[in-house]
Amino acid sequence: MEEFSEQRLAGRIALVTGGGSGIGRAISLRYAREGADIIVNDINLEGANETAKGIEELGRKAMVIRADVGVSAEVETMLEKAYSEWGRIDIVVNNAGISGLPYVLIEQTEEEWDRVINTNLKGVWLCSKFAAIRMLKQERKFGPLRGKIINIASIAGKTAIPHIGVYSASKFGVIAVTQVFAKELAPDITVNALCPGFHVTGIYFNSEEVVRGSMKTFKSPEILLERLGRAEDVAPLAAFLASEDSDYMTGQAINIDGGVEFH
Repeated sequence: MEEFSEQRLAGRIALVTGGGSGIGRAISLRYAREGADIIVNDINLEGANETAKGIEELGRKAMVIRADVGVSAEVETMLEKAYSEWGRIDIVVNNAGISGLPYVLIEQTEEEWDRVINTNLKGVWLCSKFAAIRMLKQERKFGPLRGKIINIASIAGKTAIPHIGVYSASKFGVIAVTQVFAKELAPDITVNALCPGFHVTGIYFNSEEVVRGSMKTFKSPEILLERLGRAEDVAPLAAFLASEDSDYMTGQAINIDGGVEFH
């Protein structure tokens, strides 16, 4: 297992939603290697517990909390539990998300629209809201900031992708929420977003074939770096945004996609 001598996140506590698999798990483990203790949130307790085991094997503490990020009462209970037991949260990673079923918009069902927006967009708002309320009251332990929020958006939030219109809409919304929170929470809390491209994760059933088939359906440009992304490709950038190295950045939505999206 790769070691990081800098330990940029030493002493910090991070909440990672959707931490039971894929990008959320990769970020959780990278943060643990960099010295952070992790609150792993997921609706899949089996996956969350597996991530927690990996964190503890790296010598860090882990807390598993099951909560649906789209349900206000569950999010508030999650934050209350985290603060009651660990006293503070320094980093929130809003990673939990779903792709939804592929539809053209004129055939999109209202039920599916609501399901995707509720998790991908409302969930980011709720977790950021209830975390920020508490972060704003905590001491500045690591430099000039009281906390950091990192949202996982998508290149589908930069350029609309056909057949997954509700997913695109939700991720455009995540970028907007990122920018609004960045303005409203400055100078105490930074808020930034990551925009992954085509990564082999659970959304694509962990299958390169499914990802490449989706790219054809979505009429996606070619990946300039000539390979599909992995969850582990996202984690280093998430670690940078969680560290003091990025203290002068807020309101940004950074692509990490092998060269698919340029703005």
